[in-house]
Amino acid sequence: MKVSFTIAFTGFVLLLSLSQAYGDTLYVSTGNLNTIYKIDSSGNESVFATASSGLNDPSGLAVGSSGNLYVSNEGNDTIEEFGANGVGTVFANTALALPSSLAFDSSGNLYVANAGNNTIEEFNSSRTGSVFASAASGLSNPGGLAFDSTGNLYVANYNNTILKFNTNGVASAFASSGLKNPAGLAFDASGDLYVANYGNNTIYKFDPSGDGSFFAGTHTALTNSGVSFPIGLAFDSSGNLYVANHGDGSVEEENSSGIGSVFASGLGNAAYLAIDDIPEPSSFLLLGLGAMTLCLFRKPHRA
Repeated sequence: MKVSFTIAFTGFVLLLSLSQAYGDTLYVSTGNLNTIYKIDSSGNESVFATASSGLNDPSGLAVGSSGNLYVSNEGNDTIEEFGANGVGTVFANTALALPSSLAFDSSGNLYVANAGNNTIEEFNSSRTGSVFASAASGLSNPGGLAFDSTGNLYVANYNNTILKFNTNGVASAFASSGLKNPAGLAFDASGDLYVANYGNNTIYKFDPSGDGSFFAGTHTALTNSGVSFPIGLAFDSSGNLYVANHGDGSVEEENSSGIGSVFASGLGNAAYLAIDDIPEPSSFLLLGLGAMTLCLFRKPHRA
């Protein structure tokens, strides 16, 4: 019985570890090519949605808590919501003007950067929208959005500034040095903010105090990364940084030292990125099977 229990327990531990595996599906928008690509963790590409699904110059992307993909359509000023089957429905179509980057807060509210009227719109789960911030707060052609772990919203302005908004919508200057037409934003697990500089083919890294440093891309003394007019940024569950290169239609994977390699290519006008790191349904099945195995081979309790 001890042998059976040991085998069962070992199997359970293995299955439990497998159950923590994440899908890490990467989505890439392509602007006026009206296509969203889906790329698995091995770099295999497939078409997820096209113009026939409701796309019109897709830009910003964000994955909701249910795993649905939200897409900003710059071409018709709408936000589309896509299920796993790639079928889209209109999520919002009011108060939007050239919507670009998207981001969810911890409560499930969706924030939209309106480049066309210098506002940030907030939509609740009932699809009701309201103005979170306006040009009076310092917004100027806002693009990339990202929330930190305490709920502050960071916004990349195309005029080479990054603003920080607290939960009440009050803005403060976060960074301006080292920026050249900043686009996508992404936080790593330690709280550092990464910025895609569209204007000079670099990725910059800012600590929580706003101090910045070169991370990857074109540099006077270092050209160790294939960054080409970067827009979208996203971290996977393992801490790898992905960069959407608008210039050559590729996605670059950067390690912690800023050394890059091509993860995917042939993506046309690659723009924004989103990663779905929700556990695969099969993982929950494995967890259940592991628990059943342990129960079946557990040594009976004797009174």
